Amino acid sequence: MDEIWFHLSNQFEALQIQSSLIAQQGQQWVMAWLAQAQQFLSKLYNEQNMQSVKDIIQCVVIWIEKAWEQLKFQYYGANYNVRDFYMQLENLFDNEVSKRELAFCLAGLIVGTLIGYYAGINWGHLSHHMHHMKAIICHHYIGIEGVSMIDDAEMPMIEKSNEILVQVKAASVNVVDTKICYGYSKIYRRLLNYGKHKELPVVLGRDCTGIVVGIGQSVINFDIGDEVFLAVPSWAPGTMAEYIVVPETQVVKRPKLFTFEASASLPYSGCLAWDALVNRSPIQEGNAKGKRILIYGGNTPVGCVITQLAKLWGGYVVTMCTSNAIPVSRALGADNVIPLDGSDIEKELQLHDRFDAIFYTGGQPIEERVLRQHLVPYGSYISTVPEQLISDSLGFIFGSIFAGCVRVKLLVQYMFGFNMHQWKEGSKINATYLQALCDLADADQLQIVVDRVYGPHNIEQALHHILDPSAIGSTIITFQ
Repeated sequence: MDEIWFHLSNQFEALQIQSSLIAQQGQQWVMAWLAQAQQFLSKLYNEQNMQSVKDIIQCVVIWIEKAWEQLKFQYYGANYNVRDFYMQLENLFDNEVSKRELAFCLAGLIVGTLIGYYAGINWGHLSHHMHHMKAIICHHYIGIEGVSMIDDAEMPMIEKSNEILVQVKAASVNVVDTKICYGYSKIYRRLLNYGKHKELPVVLGRDCTGIVVGIGQSVINFDIGDEVFLAVPSWAPGTMAEYIVVPETQVVKRPKLFTFEASASLPYSGCLAWDALVNRSPIQEGNAKGKRILIYGGNTPVGCVITQLAKLWGGYVVTMCTSNAIPVSRALGADNVIPLDGSDIEKELQLHDRFDAIFYTGGQPIEERVLRQHLVPYGSYISTVPEQLISDSLGFIFGSIFAGCVRVKLLVQYMFGFNMHQWKEGSKINATYLQALCDLADADQLQIVVDRVYGPHNIEQALHHILDPSAIGSTIITFQ
């Protein structure tokens, strides 16, 4: 019972605050109307043969001012007593208003307000749906079978002053997209997003390239027509759609030496590779001299980038990949390549000295123990594949506790001005990394490897292909 009264008191307090705001807005409207009326009266003073009209209107204005002052005084002093409120109105109109007339008046106000409110909502809803676009969405968390391309997805609109609207030209397919099809990061999606982005359907895609077609009022680094690329974390709205809205802090102008399709392969996998090298291994940014590096899955999108960065920074690089990818891995700079098919992996690794860092980027499964055995003391083992999220398997009770903890942390981050996107792999997606990768690509020091390009209607084939261990580099969806 106490909880019910507490809930009711909170609702009543919210009603009081809302009523106060409405009264203030009403006061501003009435005062503006009175000012216009006074201007009209001043014109009447200058006209001849209008004295009678002038006197009538002046009396009406004086009566409205008096009535407004009395209502305002009664409103701020009222205790929400219905009988007292009626008596006040009755005195105000000199006992000329009956209860029936007052009831009809109040009923009309309430009905009119509700009709206007719902009409406004429906009008806004219809206006948002006037423009539709193609999008690749996951309807159900049942796997790749729950994914399809639709033609009538709602086109996003700029809602904040720091956002930009990007017309997507191409997006890459990543392994995390296949996991999202099974519900990966669904709890974070529910907690960190707003509106329709909280639940199904989910737009797939973690990065893209495109053209800026709209900017918010406070956007200063981009203009309409700029060609850009970007990446988003697994819980954020996806990029496999004809249009996407993102904050300008997540966007960088794309490399000019490559096509839209080629550039789309770089943002997400490139950020994961950069973070793995710089933040999670003993390698310093720009300096890998004297370091021995093993990359398991050198043919994956992330593996291709790590191979090039580690070699560019002076490291000794050994990659492990399927036989068909050996020429590509060597062309990217690998000093030695170990084939994964048709060879004894443990015996092959015993032929090499131990490594300062071992990167597992996916591909054919292997026990972590086998790779760790070939690390130097205090060496680093880094996995770039999507980690299993405990939050996705929590029940109602523990899920509620987890949600409460996340919301508290979000509040603390908001109070201290931290970026809300720094959750899980969101912390690995950084515009600084994107800019560095773009500069290397434009300087012809970073090659981009694209395996296949699909249209949106072939999304199932693209998702299956990215899971193929023999795939080399990135798989792209083009919207051009």
